[in-house]
Amino acid sequence: MLFASGFAYSASYDCTVTKKQDFDSNYSAVQIEKLKFSVKIHDIAQPKVERCSFQPSANRVTCDSYDIDRVEVDKYVSIKKFYVFKSQFDVQLFPDMTFLENNGRGGIAFGICKPLR
Repeated sequence: MLFASGFAYSASYDCTVTKKQDFDSNYSAVQIEKLKFSVKIHDIAQPKVERCSFQPSANRVTCDSYDIDRVEVDKYVSIKKFYVFKSQFDVQLFPDMTFLENNGRGGIAFGICKPLR
């Protein structure tokens, strides 16, 4: 099956954050670049999401991996939604390859995804 725009249901995506805000602040472009926020979506038989950022203590980008509890596809506009209940966040992948991460505690991030090969 395909999204309306033609990308496959079962694939992996590397999503770079271009805009991020928390409950009480907005991250500048410089902060976003320095902290290298990203999300990796693995839309496979056992779906997973990785949330990544630069960790100064490790001096590299590290990722936390989460099993997806539920996947939904909006039947009207083909937004694919990945829910992680325990950690109270979701990631939405839009047909134009943009994404939205809602951390469930007042933070939200937006950006663009590219298929991983």
